Amino acid sequence: MPLPRGYISHSQIRTYGECPRKYYFAYVEEVRAPINEKIFLGEVFHSAIEQYFLHQISGAPLTDDDAVGVFTAAFDQGGAGREIDWQTPRRDTRDRGLAFLKYFLRHIAPSVRPLMVEKELCVELPGSGVLLKGVIDLVEEDYCITDFKTATGKWPESRALNSPQMVIYKYLFDRSFGTMQSGLKYEVLYAKSARNVRHQTLRVVPADDAVESLLTLIGHVAEMIGAGAFQASEGPFCRFCEYRELCRQKGPRG
Repeated sequence: MPLPRGYISHSQIRTYGECPRKYYFAYVEEVRAPINEKIFLGEVFHSAIEQYFLHQISGAPLTDDDAVGVFTAAFDQGGAGREIDWQTPRRDTRDRGLAFLKYFLRHIAPSVRPLMVEKELCVELPGSGVLLKGVIDLVEEDYCITDFKTATGKWPESRALNSPQMVIYKYLFDRSFGTMQSGLKYEVLYAKSARNVRHQTLRVVPADDAVESLLTLIGHVAEMIGAGAFQASEGPFCRFCEYRELCRQKGPRG
């Protein structure tokens, strides 16, 4: 079978790696499962900072109050008509998101010089015809590729080492614009509540064979999807999967 969306992406590769059956439900059957409030908050935060950077690039920067208004509107509108699993109460989640945004405005935004925001890139991989697509949160004026994350706890530094997501972004950027000496980094804002928001910058330095390994992985995943290999990867994390009940009821054949 062809790739369900006609291309492969980091989220697809990650989902297939977690569980091929989960990939099947998400991308082949396109079952819209409930999302937890952490994912929802991340979406809203990204929406707010996207508008902040776009206004900065256009020469009409937002005030902090305007940015807060963008976040609040996105939070209210984004939750309408969606099934969200509020493991933390809605109000507390909203307050934590506003705390993240205010921390960003105070401590991160002043030093950022945005060049591209939410830049979608797509290239055909050599020899396979597979399309690889990605959306980069931010490219700064020095061509540093930056990805923002919101979390409840601090990331271990090992999580950023040779990050597949960043290797993909760098590969897409170089194929689209030419090879450049550019940095890769995660900006992680974390807190369990609206109090005591903290922040870490994690630099990513890909291994020498990172691109070769990436292309091999993508080729394997695309081949398995094409063959209709959607077996379940049963393990301790199954109980946290949003498709758990559906998986119990039925599964793809083969």
